[in-house]
Amino acid sequence: MKVIVIGGGPGGYPAALKLKSLGADVAVVEKAQFGGTCLNRGCIPSKALLEIGHRKHSFEEILKFCENSDIKAEFSWEKIKEHKSLIVNSIKTSLEKLFAMKKIEIISGEASFESESSVKIKTLQGERSETFDYAVIACGTSPFYPPPLDGHRDKITDSDKIFDLEKFPKKLTVIGAGVIGLELSCFFNSLGSAVEIIELMPEILPFEDPQAAAVLKKSFEKRGIVFKLAEKISSLSFENGKKIILTDKGSRIEADEILAAAGRKAYFDGLNLEKAGVEHSKWIKVSPDLKTSNPKIFCVGDANGISLLAHSAERQGEIAAENIFGKSEEFDSSIVPSCIYTWPEIASVGLTKKKAEEKGIKVKVRKSFYQVLGRAVASMNTEGFCQIITDENDKVIGAQIAGGPATEIIHLAAFAVKTKADIKDLRSMIFAHPTMSEIIKEALFK
Repeated sequence: MKVIVIGGGPGGYPAALKLKSLGADVAVVEKAQFGGTCLNRGCIPSKALLEIGHRKHSFEEILKFCENSDIKAEFSWEKIKEHKSLIVNSIKTSLEKLFAMKKIEIISGEASFESESSVKIKTLQGERSETFDYAVIACGTSPFYPPPLDGHRDKITDSDKIFDLEKFPKKLTVIGAGVIGLELSCFFNSLGSAVEIIELMPEILPFEDPQAAAVLKKSFEKRGIVFKLAEKISSLSFENGKKIILTDKGSRIEADEILAAAGRKAYFDGLNLEKAGVEHSKWIKVSPDLKTSNPKIFCVGDANGISLLAHSAERQGEIAAENIFGKSEEFDSSIVPSCIYTWPEIASVGLTKKKAEEKGIKVKVRKSFYQVLGRAVASMNTEGFCQIITDENDKVIGAQIAGGPATEIIHLAAFAVKTKADIKDLRSMIFAHPTMSEIIKEALFK
């Protein structure tokens, strides 16, 4: 069985590995950098930089306990970028070695469908055609530029390009208070940028729990990050080396750099999906088992719009591979953890109280705060809370954590949501003391 995987990111390469393990003859076509946005321009480089920023912030907090300390946490933008590149290249090299060992071909080139069962691939060596029994589209997304920013792509930056800025911006204006905008705001603020965030919606993180979003917003404002909420950009101009934004509420905002972080859109330009019989609009349309309108072609990851997260793409890639070999598994987005790597961190899974009530579910909210944990107090990390949402039968249907290592400890709650665990069963667990994970234990007994 010959399978072509289009895209070598967090949806494509897990699909390829799974397909190979099941016995397929598989090749991956990647037109840019193997590893995709996540490895090269998204998840990994952003976490490398966020870790530097967080350590600098923590170091400065510790210095408050030092008398007459003249120590300063200086940084070099060039060395930070070099550090980021070393991490990305190390992971990419390991991944490429794994594919070589598994004898999975990586084709550097741009794929486009010629028919419902063949693709044309443009490479530096010329064009080649490949027929397939099945194909997996994992083409990912590209940054979205809302108007009037869309007319100035060459003069401002986005999440794909910001790590390559030649100069560190003293003043950064961020367009969008979603996950990407907030994570990058957190980083640049920690290294000394004056950060201002413009958001069209009246609140930040509109799809997260409002109380969790409020914790993050309050923490950001304490650090000097300015929010312009419920404001729309009217115009963008350039004067004397500055980038100037005017909003519909009369705000005039000057910056050294503007980051477009208003979301991402499916990037299937040039794929000729029509020739393959693959229906699409804003996203590529898929059924719950990840098949497109062409039953021989699957689409996984961000391009199908189900769940724009790398770990969702990875699981979708595995499901698509298994379904190609006869299974009929469906992707369940309700059990996917959402993680925001700011500080404080935010993580959630399942239903919020509001979403549960909209479904007509009678809920109980059990809530605890980090300030009661010995480990949190000792580590000076008391911002935030954990809340567990249960139905009327005490089954866990959701959880939200703001603060602490939320992105690390959400998985117990995710497992509880997946298995519809009973609160009584979870209460019998023994949590190590003192740990930040005890925030879950405290919530269980509320």
